[in-house]
Amino acid sequence: MAGKDVNERIYFMSDNLNSWYLQQINQQLLQHDLAQQQLIEQLNQFLQQFNQHRFFTQWFNKPKQLGYYIYGDVGRGKSMIMNAMYQHTTKRKIRQHFHEFMQQIHQQLALSKADKPLSIIAKQLKQQVDIIYLDEMHISDIASAMILQQLFQALFQQNIYVVTSSNYPPDGLWPNGLMRERFFPAIELLKQRLIVTSLNSQQDYRLVNSSNNQLFWIKATNAHSQLEHLFHQISYPQLIHYQQNLLICQRQIATIAYSDNIVWLNFEVICGAQRSQLDYLELAEKFTWFIISDIYPLNFEQKDTARRFTWLIDVLYDKACKLALSSTV
Repeated sequence: MAGKDVNERIYFMSDNLNSWYLQQINQQLLQHDLAQQQLIEQLNQFLQQFNQHRFFTQWFNKPKQLGYYIYGDVGRGKSMIMNAMYQHTTKRKIRQHFHEFMQQIHQQLALSKADKPLSIIAKQLKQQVDIIYLDEMHISDIASAMILQQLFQALFQQNIYVVTSSNYPPDGLWPNGLMRERFFPAIELLKQRLIVTSLNSQQDYRLVNSSNNQLFWIKATNAHSQLEHLFHQISYPQLIHYQQNLLICQRQIATIAYSDNIVWLNFEVICGAQRSQLDYLELAEKFTWFIISDIYPLNFEQKDTARRFTWLIDVLYDKACKLALSSTV
């Protein structure tokens, strides 16, 4: 199972996370944040021990904890810190979006005929990695919810460390899910075997230095023509397919247009229909540019649509895809 390396251009390697963070501040690439600094100091101590020793059972009290669960509101820097942590890890490692990781696990389970397939998968992973970085943990389907406890138990039995980020504390995962009581053992396992810590920064860094983005057209009467112009600029000189369907996760999805590197989708199609993170992951593997048009106001009854929109943005962000959109709000 191969992980996708994060973009290394924004990271200036240094001896440890602490010096990396100070370097980013000194070069005015980041602004100082006390909550971030406190978390980085904690993670730096963990990482130095991990890099120096193959097993460090004396580092944690029993039961042995094998990594971190970092949660907090969006835009606080969780992914940035975890990416820097990944860069400073010298042992065998992978970093993936959580839903991409789970998709691969489900694919392997479908092909396996073993009595305890998750144990076999964990043993195979141990031959490749010592630590797994999983960004944006969020349980959204019952299939993942039902295997999470057994999966992580198998990973921990192989002494595979896990560092994961989430917008939710462990108790906030799968809050209204079907048969949630069967998910409680997974929550307890995460709390027992990972150090659970929050990033409580008061600043949403998505809003820093924000300005009118020329890729976003809000309440614009000429939005469609502007998006069309952008689409042709990006797709030239590729062959353009208009009003044709794409086969994504074995299902048809209607497009406004697409070419080799860009797809133009209506918001209702990509988020209003019964789509999932798996659709978004496959799309993000096929295209580097996305245009989403006609985003409309959402009320409480449309919370599923809003959730899918959040998933879509998470995946595009993680895959470093580019996005243009039009919205009536």
